[in-house]
Amino acid sequence: MDWNKALELELIAPKTDCRLIIVGESKDGQPFCCEENFKIEQIGDSSFIVFLELSGLYPFDKLEHVSFIEFSFKDHGLLYFTYVDLIALELKKTCCLLTLSIPDEIHTRQRRRFNRSKLSIRTPVTLQIVGIRGQSIRKGVAFAGQLLDISGGGLSFITTNRLFYRLFLEFSFILPHFPHPITVYGEIVRVTNIGHDAYRVAAEFRHTPETILNEIEKYCSKVGGLDH
Repeated sequence: MDWNKALELELIAPKTDCRLIIVGESKDGQPFCCEENFKIEQIGDSSFIVFLELSGLYPFDKLEHVSFIEFSFKDHGLLYFTYVDLIALELKKTCCLLTLSIPDEIHTRQRRRFNRSKLSIRTPVTLQIVGIRGQSIRKGVAFAGQLLDISGGGLSFITTNRLFYRLFLEFSFILPHFPHPITVYGEIVRVTNIGHDAYRVAAEFRHTPETILNEIEKYCSKVGGLDH
């Protein structure tokens, strides 16, 4: 669906609730991830403005630059989502205003679940945020995690960086007793806070060659499976 059709159907209008996922880099060189509910303030020909009422401090003062923004909203139980560009950000005493570009297309998609195989040996993983909902847009800053389990459908890992459902990641790691490094891509489907600054994250693979997924499946068949 294009933007003008959404306007015609009145799916988007001033005061409509929407949600933004903002991904970038913070001033200390760490990944910046923010997910909040906004309201549409104004819609123009080439841009639109959303606002968020503030209650206390908000993390935008830590933001160094934006890698990408996903704009989404729900109507009758159906989720619509698309990428937008940040044109301007204005912080006031009681609210935050973001001016965003008008997107060309608005998308919808459903997700699936997979079985996983537990890893018994500590396995570091290097991660980068590259997009949202399986759509790649650009790479963010690299950060570290630890793999917990994996299958041909996805994986789970622990990280100290706060992440969100729907983020699209690049994973680089070496499996124990596997002959070469692996790079795969996946979409976050679940995030669980397991302690102070520690998160368990599950992701499903997206846009990864079948040859690599088949190699992972063969590897997992040797170490045993664990259903989640």
